Amino acid sequence: MKRNSRLGRAAIGLCAALAAGTLLAGCGGASSSSSTSAATGGGNTVDGNATLDIAIPVAQSLDPRQAPEPAQLTIATWPVYDRLLQVGPNAQYLPMLATKWEFSPDGKKLTLTLRQGVTFSDGTPFDAEAVKANLDAYQKADKTGVQANLADVAGVTVVSADTVELQLKKASTTVLSALASTLGGIMISPKALNNPDLATHPVGTGAYVIESFKPGQNVVYKRRTDEGGIWDPKTGKPAGVTISTYSPEAMENAIKSSQVDVITWSTGDKKPYQAQLDSGQLQAHVLPGVLNMVGVNIKQSVKPYDDVKVRQAINHAINRQAIVEAFQPANHPRVQPWPEQMPGFDAAREGAYAYDPAKAKQLLAEAGHPDGFDGGEMLVARAGTMPAAAEAVQADLAAVGIKIQLRTVDVLTLVTEWAKAKNPLELMYMTLPSIDAYSWLQRLFINPVWTPAGADPQMVKLAEGVDEPSLTDEQRAAKVGEAIAHATDNALYAPLWQGVGGYVGTGKVRGLDDVASVNGGVADLRNTYLVK
Repeated sequence: MKRNSRLGRAAIGLCAALAAGTLLAGCGGASSSSSTSAATGGGNTVDGNATLDIAIPVAQSLDPRQAPEPAQLTIATWPVYDRLLQVGPNAQYLPMLATKWEFSPDGKKLTLTLRQGVTFSDGTPFDAEAVKANLDAYQKADKTGVQANLADVAGVTVVSADTVELQLKKASTTVLSALASTLGGIMISPKALNNPDLATHPVGTGAYVIESFKPGQNVVYKRRTDEGGIWDPKTGKPAGVTISTYSPEAMENAIKSSQVDVITWSTGDKKPYQAQLDSGQLQAHVLPGVLNMVGVNIKQSVKPYDDVKVRQAINHAINRQAIVEAFQPANHPRVQPWPEQMPGFDAAREGAYAYDPAKAKQLLAEAGHPDGFDGGEMLVARAGTMPAAAEAVQADLAAVGIKIQLRTVDVLTLVTEWAKAKNPLELMYMTLPSIDAYSWLQRLFINPVWTPAGADPQMVKLAEGVDEPSLTDEQRAAKVGEAIAHATDNALYAPLWQGVGGYVGTGKVRGLDDVASVNGGVADLRNTYLVK
């Protein structure tokens, strides 16, 4: 069979990779390195009696059938739920509950080999029947995100106790993304699938069981004590895990006062914590390889944004480097509308739109706007530093004659409002919790939610066949590269940066440089623990 090495490299010779340190013990999981400004407070002896307190927003439900999107669920469910696959460094699929996966020659069947000896916390064995029960339940969850994620699955067949076959409606790599996601990959005990309280009492194969849950506020887990209940020896080191929602100000105060052990670090700006970092009280870890991007989406149906020269002028007018240095110092400016580490990324394209106000003015003049124009209102996601970055973009555009107004909008509202709004611009996430190149092309350039004026016909054509499982890495990268070259040349977006910052932890935290499943900027902290 002809394989794509990016999709299948973890499925071939898995245990041999242990020698290179790329997989966890038992051939399942990922580790990643980080750029670290780290304290080394405490010793190196694992504190098995400690509770790991994490300050990250908690979802309203722990049932994947009720989650609007994967990132929200990952934050609160990793202690109790494992997935069939996971996403490791450099945008690779790696094993978790499935140890191998293989497409048929025609790409319309996917065979999974399952990990043996794993049990759910209620004693039910994890096997092919459990996988089928979960996937069948997800597909029957009408009008949900998890059902949409598995839309390409036509059926599931149990081949043996440790082998399951997925029949696909079409040959496509997108199914792997679903199986590595919390919307499609999470495995729930078959006995609990129909429990009326599953949203608050999850039952999985993870190292922890739930103790209490307050939707949107707090979730408390305690370590499993059943014999053989923890199949992954790198997990389950703390006696308990608590995840709680804090406001940004309260979160900063909580980590400085050691009320919590880990917080998110959305900007990568060390200044608020510099004294504690210098003393060793705190440590900071940047998440490497995160695909999240932020940028300006441009409606080509609104004049004069239908003119490619106007869109190119916008890209030349924005001082990305200054914006990143001011608001996202741990992240990277981005010019092409595509994240590094995805197939088709080309570092040479990053020089396509240097900060050049004179060039921007020249392009505007060539487009018939020598004195600039009233650019209308830009919608801005009310998230992190985006509103502040939007003001910088506004000033940069004004300097070349494009006058715009700003209006901040809730992120979830903006997802739906952008498609129907008359606004020509939005500053928003350009991201997808997936490492599937075809899915990314659909999200950025074809999906009507993000391209309400209609997709660029050439982009539609260039995206065709990118999800073919038989493609090699080189073939897929070449096809994607053509699409991204077209999107960059035609300035379909004005990207700003790639990255999400990372985490700040106390000096006793270990494992923040060994996060699992970095996908869409949300890290699985299953390998994190405290030392005495």
